[in-house]
Amino acid sequence: MDPLEKPSHALRAAALSLVPGLGHLYIGEKRGGPLLAAGLLLIIVWMSWLSFALVPLLGLVLFCMGDTYLTVSRDRGLFS
Repeated sequence: MDPLEKPSHALRAAALSLVPGLGHLYIGEKRGGPLLAAGLLLIIVWMSWLSFALVPLLGLVLFCMGDTYLTVSRDRGLFS
């Protein structure tokens, strides 16, 4: 990947992570599927029982955004 293209690619992946897991799937990470399933489950719980799952959902969104951005920009994520 071109070094000038890397920051915009990282920002696109982080923006897709507003739905947890989509950014990981966009960059080709294997953990995107389970993160997407967890994110969708938390979104469904949040929509049906209001604020019960909002804090874990926001935590997962922030984790996914940071992890995808760092994975693209420096070739390793938060825990790898």
